[in-house]
Amino acid sequence: MPTLYTSPYRIIPLLAVLLLGLTACTPTTDTVSDNDVDNTSEVKVDERMATDISPSGSFTANSLDNIKIGATFDPQILTQNTETLGNCFGAQSPSHPAADYMIIDNTVVEISTWSKDISSAYGVTTGDSLDQLYAKHDGQSPEVEDSPYGNPNENIIIYYWYKENSQNSEQRVGTKYQVDNDIVTSISIGLESALRVREGCS
Repeated sequence: MPTLYTSPYRIIPLLAVLLLGLTACTPTTDTVSDNDVDNTSEVKVDERMATDISPSGSFTANSLDNIKIGATFDPQILTQNTETLGNCFGAQSPSHPAADYMIIDNTVVEISTWSKDISSAYGVTTGDSLDQLYAKHDGQSPEVEDSPYGNPNENIIIYYWYKENSQNSEQRVGTKYQVDNDIVTSISIGLESALRVREGCS
């Protein structure tokens, strides 16, 4: 019976062919290019559509983040940025430099913005049209008056009143919109006594 003999020089090519065959049968993994990674990172979620979340760039009916209307002024959170006139001064928060806080008798009475970065509790931002404002407050009754610093029906102030503030006796809390030529130019929330004031602390 002949002896089976295989030269090592013949085994090497056979092994190479086997390895190539196994590699071809191995399933490939999906690869993601750098461009694909960049695109996936740009996906954004509208936080207003999530429940139990108050976006940091939005007012509620009576607060911005953890600073509420009627709260005592806290120099650890707010920084005074105007001179004190009588019992009134302005302040800002490092977390929201686009918002201005009016402090009277050491109490936060109004928070205002002219920036598109902060929306009202109903999603209104500066730059929205008057029609958009009314649509977002659908079902609510506004109080509308002419601004004392403009033309009738062109420069108007719109108020929406919500509720009494238990920290400040019987005062209502509301949202105030300055509208110029049918465009929202500023948004404020606060106590009625503060929102009615024309000149802030001056």
